[in-house]
Amino acid sequence: MAGAKNLFKKAKDTGVTKTSKAKEEKVRVRIREASFYDKISRLETLQENLKRDKAEADMIADEVKETGKAEWSKIYDKTGRNPGSIMLESKMGLNTAQFMFLPSDKYITVNEDRAKDLSERFGESIIDEKTTFSFDNEMVDKYGEIISALIESSDDIDEEDKEKIIKAVVSFSIAKGTIDKLKSYSEEAELNVLDLYEEVKPVTAIKNVEVIKG
Repeated sequence: MAGAKNLFKKAKDTGVTKTSKAKEEKVRVRIREASFYDKISRLETLQENLKRDKAEADMIADEVKETGKAEWSKIYDKTGRNPGSIMLESKMGLNTAQFMFLPSDKYITVNEDRAKDLSERFGESIIDEKTTFSFDNEMVDKYGEIISALIESSDDIDEEDKEKIIKAVVSFSIAKGTIDKLKSYSEEAELNVLDLYEEVKPVTAIKNVEVIKG
């Protein structure tokens, strides 16, 4: 096999090596315009305000999402069907404050223990399991020429190393379509839709936040 073409070595030799640049001292330019200092000072203040306002907005968004989640779940429980996006509103005199609550068929990732727990409680259909196979780098370095020549069953590979060459990575996620089955899952587990919502945690957004003047 001495003359075999090693595809792994070739890919490595032709690959682009990332290098980190040394930190350079920036060129400094003095601006003589009288108002330039004030502009930068004001910009700094505005950017700090944006950070503060965003933190407050995120906090309030989380609070109104909780209300949206509860009301959405009540409708789901009552009708037995996924209501999709809903509008929540509040009146003050002639004015209406409102926003759209949008739960999606996307979910936070789960680990193996969490996946097992959900499967045992609500059935295997609630979890998608995906296995990704990859080469073990140490085994590629050791047997690169043999692998690139497609000799999977070669006697040249030590028996104890054969199972090490391919690595399997298993990932778990909430199955697509789960949001449309929350009612059936909840009934089987003798829970309500809100309980199931908290278990699977669909990714949720709010949109069209506004106050309509009467």
